[in-house]
Amino acid sequence: ALYALYRTFSPLLSKGELQKPKNENLERDKKGLIKIWLRDNYVQYVNTLCNFLRHEEPGLQIPSLNILLNLLKIESTYLTSASGSHQFSNNHYYHVVEGLIDNENFSEPLKTEFVEKYWNTYDDLRFYFLKNASLDEKSVDKLNSLMENTFSILENLRTMPTDASEIDEFWTGHPAPELSNSQENDDCEDDSDNMLFDDLFNENFEKEQTKESQKEIPHKKTKKPVLLQLSAHKRVFSDCWLALMKLPMTQESYKRILLIMHKKIIPHMPQPTLLMDYLTESYNAGGVTSILALNGLFTLINEYNLDYPDFYKKLYTLFDRNLMHVKYRSRFFRLADLFLASTYLPAQLIAAFIKRMSRLSLTAPPHGIVMIIPMIYNLIRRHPSCTVLIHNSNEHVNKLGRNHPYNFDEPDPMKSNALESSLWEMKTLQDHYFPNVATLAKIFQAKFTKPSYNLEDFLDHTYLTLIESELNRKSKKNKMPALSCERPKYIFPAEESIELIYKSEKFDVNERELVFENMKKGWEVWQF
Repeated sequence: ALYALYRTFSPLLSKGELQKPKNENLERDKKGLIKIWLRDNYVQYVNTLCNFLRHEEPGLQIPSLNILLNLLKIESTYLTSASGSHQFSNNHYYHVVEGLIDNENFSEPLKTEFVEKYWNTYDDLRFYFLKNASLDEKSVDKLNSLMENTFSILENLRTMPTDASEIDEFWTGHPAPELSNSQENDDCEDDSDNMLFDDLFNENFEKEQTKESQKEIPHKKTKKPVLLQLSAHKRVFSDCWLALMKLPMTQESYKRILLIMHKKIIPHMPQPTLLMDYLTESYNAGGVTSILALNGLFTLINEYNLDYPDFYKKLYTLFDRNLMHVKYRSRFFRLADLFLASTYLPAQLIAAFIKRMSRLSLTAPPHGIVMIIPMIYNLIRRHPSCTVLIHNSNEHVNKLGRNHPYNFDEPDPMKSNALESSLWEMKTLQDHYFPNVATLAKIFQAKFTKPSYNLEDFLDHTYLTLIESELNRKSKKNKMPALSCERPKYIFPAEESIELIYKSEKFDVNERELVFENMKKGWEVWQF
C-alpha cells in the first residue's frame, strides 16, 4: 500500500497538482475541490509515513524513510523548476528529522539506512538535519530518546566538509552558482510554504547569510547559495552540538561525547571557545570524566589560547590509585607525557609528578608499572635537575614513608616537597615478583646513557598481553617455560585404598563405616 500510494502521488507532486490553490475562486470549482482533496490525502499519507518511522518493525521504518526522502527530492525539484532557483523543501524534511530523533523505537537498521545511505553522503541532507535537530531539541519533551537518537547519528558523522570545494554532493540537486532576483525568491518561499505544512521556520538564518555574503562582495548583485557556504555548515553543526549538550544525558553518553570532542567536534566549530565552560566543568568533575575531558581541554589551551591557571594542579590530583585500573589510563598517560614535555616547567613541579607516579607504582598492577617506569625515566632525561631524586641519601631513612619529606596528600604539587625526597620506590621495584618490572626498574642504577623510551611500546599492556608475551617467549634452550603441571592421580585415597581401610581391624564397625563414608565423599568431590 505504501508503494502503491507513492506511485500515485509522485507524478502529481512533480506536476504541482498537490499545491494549495492560491486563487479563492478556484477553491469553489470542481477542479479546485479535487486539488484540495488530493492535497489533504497526500498530507495524511506523509503523516502516516512519519508515524511508521516510529513503528517497532524495521521492515516498515526503512521503506517509509526511503519513500519520504524520495518525495523530498520530487518536491524540491518541482519548487526549483517553478522558481528558477534551487530550493530545498525543508518543511517536509523537518517532519522526517523529527520522526527519526523523537523516536522511542529508533532501531539500528533505521539508523544505518539513514546515516550510511543519505546523511554521510549528501551535503544538503546533513546541513538541514543539523539545522532541524537543533530546533527540535528546544521543543520536544521526550528528552531522553531525543538526546540518545540525535547523538547516535551525530557520532557517526564522517563527511563534515573542511573546505568549500568539498561541498559537492546534493540529494535535491546542485545549487545554481547564481540566484535569481529577490522577487523570484519571494515567490519561491510562498510555493515552499504552500506545499504541505504551515511555515515551521524563521528564515533569519538564510537572510543573515545573504547579508554577510553581500557585505563581502558589495559590487556583485548575486550571492552564493547558503548550501555552498562552509561557514553556514559549520554554524548549524555548532548550534546542533551546543543544543544537544544542554540536554540531560546518561553518564555513558557524557563520556562518549568527551571521547570524540577533540577529533569530531572542535575541528568543525567556528568558535570552539564556546565549549570552554563545558570542558572545564567536565575537567573539574574528577575521576574518569576529568581524564576524558583532557583531550578537548588541551586542544583549546594549545590551539585557541584558553587560559586555565590550575591546569597542572588538577592534573596532579588525577594521578590516584584508581587511575591504574581504569580502561582509559593509556589515553591519560599519552596526554600527561605531552603536558610535561616542556623544558620550561619548574623542576619542583616535574619532581612532584615523578614522585607521585613512583608512589602509585607500589600498589599498581604490573601492566600499570611498566607504563610508569619508562615515563619517569623520560622525565628525568628531559629534566636533568630531577636526577637528585636518584642520588638523595635519605632514601634509606625509612622505606615505608614515615617521616618522609614528600607529602603524598598535598594537592598542590609545588608544596609537596618532592625535590627533597628520593626514588626509593624504584629500588623496591627491583625486587618485584614480575621479572619484566624488576628488569625495567634496574635502569635507575645504571648510567643514564640510554635514549628515551618510546612510551607507545608500554601504554597498551594488560594482564592478557603480559601473559601472552610470557607464553610466546622462548628460553635459551629454545624450550617453552614450564607453566603447567600434570594432574595428580589422586589427593584422597583411591577406592581400592578405601576398601582396605574398611576391612582393617584397626577400627570397630561403626568407626569403619564412618571413615569409609567420609573418605568416599571426599573422593567423589575430587573426581567432580
